[in-house]
Amino acid sequence: MTETGETIPHDPDLELLQRFEPVLAYTEGERFFPVDVERYLRCCDLWRGEEKLVPAGELTAERLVTEAGRYPESRLSLLLVREPLRRKEVRRSNGSRARPRIAKSGRLAAVGLFGRVFDVLLRASLFLRGSVPGGVAAAAADRYEHQMDPSRCVYYGRVVREGGYVVLQYWFLYAMNDWRTTFSGVNDHEADWEAVTVYLAETAEGLRPSWLAVSAHDGAGDNLRRRWDDPDLRIVGDHPVVFVGAGSHSGAFVPGQYLVTVNPVRLRPVLRGTRRVKDFAFPWLRGGRRDGGVGIPFIDYAMGNGEEVGPSRTRAWHPVVISDETPWVSGFHGLWGRDTRDWVGGERAPAGPRYERDGRVRTLWADPLGWAGLQKILPDPEDDRRELRSRIAILDKEIEDADTAVARDREELRRLRATAVSLGHHENSRGLARRRSAEVAKAEIALAVLVRTRTDLAEERAAHEATLARPPDAEEPQEHLREPHLPYTPTRGPRTRFLHAWAALSTPLFILAIVGVFVVPHEPVAILLAGIVFMFVLLEAWARRRLLAFATGLLMLLGAVAVVAGLSIAVVYGGRYVLLVPMVVVAGFLLVANLRELFHR
Repeated sequence: MTETGETIPHDPDLELLQRFEPVLAYTEGERFFPVDVERYLRCCDLWRGEEKLVPAGELTAERLVTEAGRYPESRLSLLLVREPLRRKEVRRSNGSRARPRIAKSGRLAAVGLFGRVFDVLLRASLFLRGSVPGGVAAAAADRYEHQMDPSRCVYYGRVVREGGYVVLQYWFLYAMNDWRTTFSGVNDHEADWEAVTVYLAETAEGLRPSWLAVSAHDGAGDNLRRRWDDPDLRIVGDHPVVFVGAGSHSGAFVPGQYLVTVNPVRLRPVLRGTRRVKDFAFPWLRGGRRDGGVGIPFIDYAMGNGEEVGPSRTRAWHPVVISDETPWVSGFHGLWGRDTRDWVGGERAPAGPRYERDGRVRTLWADPLGWAGLQKILPDPEDDRRELRSRIAILDKEIEDADTAVARDREELRRLRATAVSLGHHENSRGLARRRSAEVAKAEIALAVLVRTRTDLAEERAAHEATLARPPDAEEPQEHLREPHLPYTPTRGPRTRFLHAWAALSTPLFILAIVGVFVVPHEPVAILLAGIVFMFVLLEAWARRRLLAFATGLLMLLGAVAVVAGLSIAVVYGGRYVLLVPMVVVAGFLLVANLRELFHR
């Protein structure tokens, strides 16, 4: 194995990786494809804070590890683009390339008014956060095309054997994430590490492909993976097809446009509560995403209508095997691109395949089964039956022990009661009798708990025996998915043009109207603000054909306000009626129910 992880021929891990290597389907207009680590490093400077350690052209994987060892306490980072292109140079550079044929105006219409306001705040925050300067993406594209050999697409494969699975990890290094610049996405950052993971089950018949997992913005745990027989998966031979997000390089199982959501941890209870109220008030609007996230107007375009990389495709793979023993994988904890010091993290370059930005080992690297929620899943369905038989054997022993304990405690309980009864017949020992009676009560409760435990054990055993005798139907391929990562359907219909125009104009108009309230003196301000919000929300509802839902919700809100106001007035001006009125209502219901029972005997 070489410094970059190159392997000798006939390596069994390499042959296994090649057998199941994925096909990556890109979106038309994609500018960056997986590159070779050595070629990428030769184009980068190595920095230690504000100090340049190694200039571009001199950096290799071996030198990278050496410098990282010299400064173990320092945060190192690479820099691909030293001088961003100026506007004229960007236009000239972009003019030489085919531009993506994507209707970006549709992204604003994909979310509501408040999601578009969030979009404005997010973009404004780029002035306060560290961000990638304009012109970096175009400069990175030029460097990639002229110095990194775009025709040579490389993946870095890792094989892990754990828990009855053989895990095949395919890591891809991209020179740049240009999602924001090229495809109106959330962020840009130099360098981008993404992964596709194939899980092979070790069975008596040999290795069997069971699951596929990909890196995705919204995925977590079970939602990251799909079963090999999932009808949504596209598999060519033994090669799964993964659709890559334009610029972002995230993975998707189904081609389409993916709406990005944000789901801040601190706001999740509020978002869940709001959704429950909405579901209760408007049951006909239930459906869609169930993760509680808020849609923001950013689309991840994983269309699959561009170039493809993989077996028998326009671009072939050049595989390289890596592991914990690969020096540059484990020896360099720094960032693989520009360190913008973005406190949010979106515009900051990532660390390598093994590490997070803060130096911790990635969950995907340290625990590939847990990352995809597979620690709980047995690799072979027959293992379920073996586990049940093993559990029945354990239950038999526990039931036998419980029977012995019940007999013993029952005998002790009866002995205690006999002594308590005997002591109660004598005047001078009644105090001791009371204590013995208390012990009897405690022992009786303990025995009842023990009998209940024994009963539960017997019920569990019977259930397992029934399952073995008549196995249930196999789980559906998508039964484990709670929030499947699926594309959204763009708005269609006669109002589509108006909706797109309204989505583009409403946010700046809304902000200007709010500013106008405070610039032009009016009284009262609160009523004006409420009126502006009401007007814009009304127009939003009309544009989305949701006037009925809006009117119903408004009436329910007014009704709730009226009830609260009525109760408040009752408390202030006649507190006793707050209790008396409900009591009279309850008494009336009880009277009617009792009379019906009396006359229907």
